[in-house]
Amino acid sequence: MASRPAIDTDSFRQFDRLAFVGRRPARAGTCGEHVSRRPAPSTDFIDYRPYHPGDDFRRVDWNVYGRLGALQVKVTEGRERLDVLLVLDCSSSMDYGEPDKLAFATQLVAALAYIGAARADAVRIAYLGQPSSRAHPFARRHIPDLVRHLSHLAPAGLLDLNATLPDAVIGRPNTSTLAVVVSDLLSPDGAARGLDTLHTRVGDVAVIHVVSPQELDPSVSGEIDLVDAESGETLELGVSLETLSAYRSRFNAWLDQRAEACLRRGLRYVRVRTDRPLATIVLDDLRQGGVLK
Repeated sequence: MASRPAIDTDSFRQFDRLAFVGRRPARAGTCGEHVSRRPAPSTDFIDYRPYHPGDDFRRVDWNVYGRLGALQVKVTEGRERLDVLLVLDCSSSMDYGEPDKLAFATQLVAALAYIGAARADAVRIAYLGQPSSRAHPFARRHIPDLVRHLSHLAPAGLLDLNATLPDAVIGRPNTSTLAVVVSDLLSPDGAARGLDTLHTRVGDVAVIHVVSPQELDPSVSGEIDLVDAESGETLELGVSLETLSAYRSRFNAWLDQRAEACLRRGLRYVRVRTDRPLATIVLDDLRQGGVLK
């Protein structure tokens, strides 16, 4: 396998205060740092409410009763772990650009895993197209092992995202899971059906669409051979200024269609360029896109 650029985990410390934004109640267990939407024992006092028959008398504030003569129950705020599934597209179309999309995506996935683990979330990572694409549990102590694994990922050839995206979920569906898909969304039949099925199984999906600057603005001219990165098919093409203009127009329209399709389905969508610094993507783009806070 070819080694990918080294991942600077020391730089991840600037992400220590970030957290994932989940749209569903956190249900992966207690001892996390996400606000629970379920009643839970906690020492984090937030308010009072009137006593109702059946309430635990241990939660009555007797000092308030002594002053006001009214039974008031302490309302506390539980903290739970968020179940986070990171899904990395390892298809050969990701192995393109400068820097290439797969190299960038591996760094982004490592950063996201670090953020989840720092918040004590239940983090799992699925590698689409790899021998074992099912999600693997991850903890903060596993950062060195994760970095070694990501640095040796090889492009997986042709992938049908409609088929492989649902396979990232192992076991029974968990509709309180947040799935973060990192992909270029290039697949023979698109990715809409795969995203729909994944959304049904996990309940909350965010798509990080990885795009290289060479895809946005290719600098080619004359007679060239275009080789499909996944199928190996070759297309002879004469490239003129008009050809490039038509390509840019169609590619931008395709990007807009991908964004509109995700948003129409209730999925969060963030488009990122591989030539921008990772810290800028994480601290600015993903927070503005509602994936992190």
